[in-house]
Amino acid sequence: MGLMKILLWQTILFVCTFTLIIYPICIKLPYSKFYYVFNKEDSVSLKAERLNAERHDKSLSYFASLQAESSKLFYVGMENSNHLDLVVAIISVKRKDGTLGYLTQAVARMDKLLKKDVYFKTKFLFVCNVDQNPNNHEEAKKLEKYIPVKYRFGNATGKMNASPYNSLYQKQNNFNTYQKETIDYMFCLEMAHSMNPDYVLMMEDDTLPLPMSLEVLSFKLKWLALFRNPPMKTFAYIKLYYPPKWQGFANEFKRILEVVAIGALGASCFVFLFASRGKRSVQNLYFVIGAVYFILIALFLDRQNVLELRRMTAQFYSLNISPGCCTPAMFYQKWVIPDLLKYLSFANSKYHTDIAIHSFITSQNLTAYQIEPNLFVHIGMYTSIHVNTRKDPQEFIFNMY
Repeated sequence: MGLMKILLWQTILFVCTFTLIIYPICIKLPYSKFYYVFNKEDSVSLKAERLNAERHDKSLSYFASLQAESSKLFYVGMENSNHLDLVVAIISVKRKDGTLGYLTQAVARMDKLLKKDVYFKTKFLFVCNVDQNPNNHEEAKKLEKYIPVKYRFGNATGKMNASPYNSLYQKQNNFNTYQKETIDYMFCLEMAHSMNPDYVLMMEDDTLPLPMSLEVLSFKLKWLALFRNPPMKTFAYIKLYYPPKWQGFANEFKRILEVVAIGALGASCFVFLFASRGKRSVQNLYFVIGAVYFILIALFLDRQNVLELRRMTAQFYSLNISPGCCTPAMFYQKWVIPDLLKYLSFANSKYHTDIAIHSFITSQNLTAYQIEPNLFVHIGMYTSIHVNTRKDPQEFIFNMY
């Protein structure tokens, strides 16, 4: 095939791909380059609110389908077990707008996931109500007939009364918002740890697990223990959620390498498909065209959407060294929790919770991971701390698979 024919054919391919396929996809795909060009932020916010209302309705229907007593007995029977594989704590506080139903969604998704799970044999789920007026947290009170609820204020268990941090937990005044958030986190983490599990999963009440979450975690634990060279059994935690807005392609060495790798893969595919038996000059031309073609597709879709391809199987998920930000969903090994609690008891007034946890990891020279793509999604477009403050709504346009 002559040079002009190759260039003509490739030009047609580029035009068709980027006008008939990539362009329409990007218009509907959050984080793509064209998403906010054709979608106004207010309309995206309305869509996110509608999706949240639909999820809430499905969650209410889920609980309506359960027999309350048997649902709660699933966990109560395990609470006094000598050994648990996993304890899941959902940290919750009453929100100003109680109609959002974040906690109801989080409990419904995790309850359904745990009851179907075959990877962690013994497990316990509880809502950790850290509201200073716990009886006013009506959403948590409604859920108490389906799953256990623990309280920081007014109804602590005997185990927590014996905690060395109990005086800190019972103190209600002289805390700024972020300091209270850290002490709330401490309480729920210690409550979970007091049940003697191998692992503790800490969730905030505005996060939802994706269906493969526990399967992927189980696989990664086996991989770390058996197949990593050398085996890594003593990591501190795995961060299960990191804000998608910070997961895009950027001027960072590792992210640039990813773009180069995508280009190299695409270039190899082009050479194999179109010029495997051609002259070296023709192969080189197809290599360059293929690299440009795949790099442009990746950049238009952006990295958040390219990562979705990894959801095909648990083996495709990756572990990276954990960044400092964010605690919506954290998976801890039990051995690290006592030292972490001790550190947070002194650092709670210095840092936000996520930075305090990361500071502990770095000060102790411990290994912690972040998994990609996320195993949890964030639904808290409106936070419990900054009233009426709306986050970027494109983060909340997603499918639950």
